[in-house]
Amino acid sequence: MRTLARIKNFMEAFSIFLILFGIFSLCQPFTFALYHYGFAPLGIGTGLYILFSHLPSLEDLESAQEE
Repeated sequence: MRTLARIKNFMEAFSIFLILFGIFSLCQPFTFALYHYGFAPLGIGTGLYILFSHLPSLEDLESAQEE
């Protein structure tokens, strides 16, 4: 559990990037290929954000061990 808590901040930021890239891909007027494959990063980013936002942070784990 401590390993997942350590990478939580990075994965949350990465998942937000994927969500924003997916929204951009779906809304851009330049190429159909980006539109066609834009839903995959949006869905993956949303799933990752939901998963990692429910994990406790490293600070929470350390404070729980001190008690």
